[in-house]
Amino acid sequence: MDFLLWYQESAIGEAVRTTLWVYPWVNAFHSVGMGFLVGVLAMISLRILGFGQFPLASLRKYTFVVKIAVGLNLVTGLMLFAGDATGFFSSPTFRVKALLVVLGGVTAWLMVKRAFSDELRGDGASPQAIKAIAAASLVFWVGAIFAGRMTAYLP
Repeated sequence: MDFLLWYQESAIGEAVRTTLWVYPWVNAFHSVGMGFLVGVLAMISLRILGFGQFPLASLRKYTFVVKIAVGLNLVTGLMLFAGDATGFFSSPTFRVKALLVVLGGVTAWLMVKRAFSDELRGDGASPQAIKAIAAASLVFWVGAIFAGRMTAYLP
């Protein structure tokens, strides 16, 4: 708890809490990053689930957007967390959000790795398995977005 209090009282936490434009700008960049992150992952997931008539491989070039968005959301998320680290850490809603982000990250990594792997055709991977991963990724990311928004309203 000492670390959380230190982080909350750091210059970042203080700026997020007290400076007029820091919180809105950081939150806006966090939202944009989440839009790109979940948007690209949703396109890949939906294509794996059978939506669209284009080759899945054509989406591979957009995975760099996911990497940039992960970095952006990591930085902005840590900044937002600094604004009330002790409160967020003790919030069940925030913990659910954090769990969903981790699960979303793991399923996204598995999905992208399997979807664009040259070995996929030869490793005996079941199409149902990657479809289940894609569906889970969608559920986890949508859940993380909802839980993230609820952190402003619920304990």
